[in-house]
Amino acid sequence: MTETQTLLGKIAALRQRLEQAQGLANEAGSAAAALAGDDGARLEVLRHKASAGTEYDVLVDASLRQLGDTDAGPAKVFPTQLTGRARRVIERGRELLAQLRPLADHLDPEGVSPQQAGGSPLDRFYSDTAAMTESMLRMVQAFPNAPSAQLKLCDGLEAILHVVAQRVAILAGSVARRRQWAERIDTLAGLLSALANGEATDVAAFTALAEALTAEAQETLPLRFLYASPDAPARCVACHSLTVAQVVARVVRQDPELRHRTPEAVLAALVFDIGMLRVPPMVLAQPGPLDDGGRRILETHPRVGAELVRQLLPDAGWLADAAAAHHERLDGTGYPAGLREMQVSALARLLAVCDTYAALCCPRPHRPARETRTALTDTLLLAESGALDKGHAERLLQLSFYPVGSAVEMADGSACVVVATHVGRRDLNTPARPVVALLTDPQGQPLAAPTHVDLAQCDSHSIVRALPSAERRELLGMHYPEWA
Repeated sequence: MTETQTLLGKIAALRQRLEQAQGLANEAGSAAAALAGDDGARLEVLRHKASAGTEYDVLVDASLRQLGDTDAGPAKVFPTQLTGRARRVIERGRELLAQLRPLADHLDPEGVSPQQAGGSPLDRFYSDTAAMTESMLRMVQAFPNAPSAQLKLCDGLEAILHVVAQRVAILAGSVARRRQWAERIDTLAGLLSALANGEATDVAAFTALAEALTAEAQETLPLRFLYASPDAPARCVACHSLTVAQVVARVVRQDPELRHRTPEAVLAALVFDIGMLRVPPMVLAQPGPLDDGGRRILETHPRVGAELVRQLLPDAGWLADAAAAHHERLDGTGYPAGLREMQVSALARLLAVCDTYAALCCPRPHRPARETRTALTDTLLLAESGALDKGHAERLLQLSFYPVGSAVEMADGSACVVVATHVGRRDLNTPARPVVALLTDPQGQPLAAPTHVDLAQCDSHSIVRALPSAERRELLGMHYPEWA
């Protein structure tokens, strides 16, 4: 007997046993109906529903088998006719795919943030979203012929479409913000390079960027710490200048002398470090301490920058003076002129404080980025020692130890993002107790929805540390990629 005959025999025996079982089931059903009396009709309804459910399961199973049967020869077209609802599902799925495709080219622009080093969580989020959409479309193409089964399957697929649409919106918003910052970096790098090369540069482009950063500070949008490698000097200087400008825009509003000159202060932060473009890249990229020669070269950049700024705005002596003095220290230990106390203008003092804080928060070739709390503390210690302006340094506390946008870990192990800080309050505990959005439970599992907590009003929660970039991506990347 051949293997085929043996298999057919087993199938015939199995069918006979199934028929016997079905006969016994029918007899049991009849007996139950006789015993139940008035409940017989109800049993018949249950039998009908069970039969319908079995038929539905068979139809779905056939559809799923069709989805997986990609290597079994020429594909069959299922179903022969789609319901109008199924067609709408297909159309919506194709619309979402069309929205997804253009986003792929803008997921990971380089140099936008040190937290993104090593890859972006948006890449995986994008891949998962595209896979969900494509699988959903394949499912519709393999629908069973029965309209009733199609309608039931559409319930689930429409729910998937809703999730996909939410994910596409998250991706689109995140990509738009990333593109905006990438364009700002490129724009400022181009403007600074042109100015450093002696080319005619319109100050209106700098002013427009300063106004945009000022408006974002007024809306309390997240503070972004930007970084690019010194191997690309123009982008490196642009990233640092944009970071300092963001800090200035948030701090200067609390300064009684300079708050009415906010656009000017932010403009100064955008151009104050232009002299660094005249420093050899090998000096900027030095992984260890500079020797005396390298230090002397570096210390020329404030004076060179002031000369370049005068070319941009010949009548704005205050701007050139601020660029020249942003590395001066009130105790006379700064450079290039060793100025002291009142010899340093208010704007230069502000730039010195914000420049120090921003530099500490970002990585450098010779050290990693410091936690924002550590950076703020170190800046305050420099002010306490007499090197920096104490008033401006204390105004950094308005950013809190963890600026808006920071991902932090709570004492119980849960993760959250800082969404607001307290402005105007001067007690020592306030900088450590901002408003946060709780995103995970203490075990790291995502919450169903973010829970907002004002730590200044809640004694049961406290922050223990800012999350390093790797942990931030791991904890938030899957469910909150826009915050990871």
